Amino acid sequence: MNKQEFIKDIIFYGRVLYEMGLVSSHGGNISVRIDDNLIITKTGRMAGFLKEEDLVELPIFEKTEKDKEASIELIVHREIYKKNPQINAILHAHPIYATTLGYFLEEFIPIDIEGELFLKKVAVVNVSKPSASEELAKSLADVFNKGYNIAIVRNHGSFSVGKNLNEALKYTSALENSAKIYYLKQSFDKRDSLG
Repeated sequence: MNKQEFIKDIIFYGRVLYEMGLVSSHGGNISVRIDDNLIITKTGRMAGFLKEEDLVELPIFEKTEKDKEASIELIVHREIYKKNPQINAILHAHPIYATTLGYFLEEFIPIDIEGELFLKKVAVVNVSKPSASEELAKSLADVFNKGYNIAIVRNHGSFSVGKNLNEALKYTSALENSAKIYYLKQSFDKRDSLG
């Protein structure tokens, strides 16, 4: 893929994230790796209505003056790419059910077939500063180095990775579906136990 195709991909997947309700109007961020660079959404942009000027290309292995234009999660995206050369795309979303489960679980194991197939298990990352911190960046880079495809950050949302944005979206979407099923089953089980 050339740079223009990557840009079109980011715009398309930002729209999908928003339309699926996986981010709020100005929430989440997206990046792709191109060799030793990354293209990432700029800070404060609306994921569902991205344009080319809402994206910025930056080096992965060094800081630049243009860093301040990027999403505040740039530190996290960079660290994931640095430590995981097999990863070419990152989606950060705010799925409501999955984020809620992150408050109560140390690891989420889906109970539905799709979740078992696509996710197997989901790490829950609990750090003192769950946004735009070096602690979060290192924790997530380590999680993905262990073979997870997606993680829930307690009190924040999810980060998914893949060979491309389509794969990363598949994990994000599957996570939220599995989290809803898990939540609803727990609710019905509790209701049934009360008679």
